[in-house]
Amino acid sequence: MVNEEFSSKNLYGRKFLLLQGPQSGFFRKLSQELEANGAKVYKVNFCGGDVVHWGFKKSYWYLGSLYRWPEWIGRMMDKKGINDILLYGDWRPYHWEAVRLAKFKKIRVWVFEEGYLREGFSTLEIDGVNGRSKLPKDPTEILKRASSTADLPEPVLHNDMRHKVSNAVLHHVGNFFLFPVFFRYRTHRPTNILRELVGLIPRLLSSRKRQRESERLCEEFYAKFPKFYFFPLQLNSDSQIQLYSPFFQMREAIAEVFLSFAQYAPDDAGLLVKNHPLDNGLINYSEFIRSLANELGILDRVCFVEGGVASDMSKKSKGVVLVNSSVGLTALSSGCPVFCLGSSVYNVEGLTSSTDGRGLNEFWNSPLRPDEKLVSAFRKVLKNEALIPGNFYCSSPIRIACRHAVRRISHLVPLRAISRKKSAINRSCINVEGVSYGVR
Repeated sequence: MVNEEFSSKNLYGRKFLLLQGPQSGFFRKLSQELEANGAKVYKVNFCGGDVVHWGFKKSYWYLGSLYRWPEWIGRMMDKKGINDILLYGDWRPYHWEAVRLAKFKKIRVWVFEEGYLREGFSTLEIDGVNGRSKLPKDPTEILKRASSTADLPEPVLHNDMRHKVSNAVLHHVGNFFLFPVFFRYRTHRPTNILRELVGLIPRLLSSRKRQRESERLCEEFYAKFPKFYFFPLQLNSDSQIQLYSPFFQMREAIAEVFLSFAQYAPDDAGLLVKNHPLDNGLINYSEFIRSLANELGILDRVCFVEGGVASDMSKKSKGVVLVNSSVGLTALSSGCPVFCLGSSVYNVEGLTSSTDGRGLNEFWNSPLRPDEKLVSAFRKVLKNEALIPGNFYCSSPIRIACRHAVRRISHLVPLRAISRKKSAINRSCINVEGVSYGVR
């Protein structure tokens, strides 16, 4: 288990606190890699799904309310002498308070997320991701950093959707059976799993039919509109929409794009809209798009599909309009013009058309292609500073991601001195006004 490809001396004596991770056994494997290299690891579980994926390893269960969380986690940071905190998604309610407290206490925060470059990579950054990322936005700085770093090869690792789905099912099964224990837990998602299943099950049963229909519609659309723009939708509950965009929900973004397209796009241009592959089906985008497009007089120029390969669609298009999806990076890499409506790590002058002072209305008639040299430099910086090879859901990619995560973490010494003092926290369940302060 010990990784011989890097020096792990910076991990000896360091104490890591793992909060909520991906819906998989990734954090369990990561803890094993950290411990094998001399670190001490503590884990907090918030719900039954966390417990199931963590397994029988020792952990602490937070059973209190969200309002008592800052006091609980603050005590644990101090009494355990934590040097580093690792978590998945910095915007979740429990995580955001922990991140703020950690910064106050000079504890380094490592944030995991889905990869900016989805195939073969996952995201690992310090302090925050997406809109809180510390990646440079100045083109000159990007070129400078790229010139002093090697261009890492891109691994051929695919996220198998079946593994992701099976892990999610296991997570929710754990939540169901342990709900009486974690009844105070509140997910970051706007709807619970029972409501989501109302939309997900019909979509799952009709997936093949919808894929065939999407292929047919795309063929007809391509033949009718050789010049078209591509608009990939994002998940309504995603932090990229909720936090890092001017929109409260995806329908607002659709309305803004359609209104601009109807008024300013060339009459011979089409608009291809693709749903997100993980959409839960609770929002009837097809009906909403048909209604809005019909009212704006562009129904015959708009095509909405459920399936298809986004990268192929962007390559064929005249330009891509999106909020802040990772599809934008794929499009930029193929030289396709991109207009970003939200805050994104790649919304940089010279990369996107949304940074040149012109708005979406001008984009339809004069989209600007990205600077090829800057795209290459940005991808190099991205891979070196914000990404790690591997993913969170398949066994081999998980091992790869763990190895590279530990390597990156080991390169930075702790922000505060490593404490050699033994922890005094009680490892039994301490109950203060109904709040569990530690469960073994």
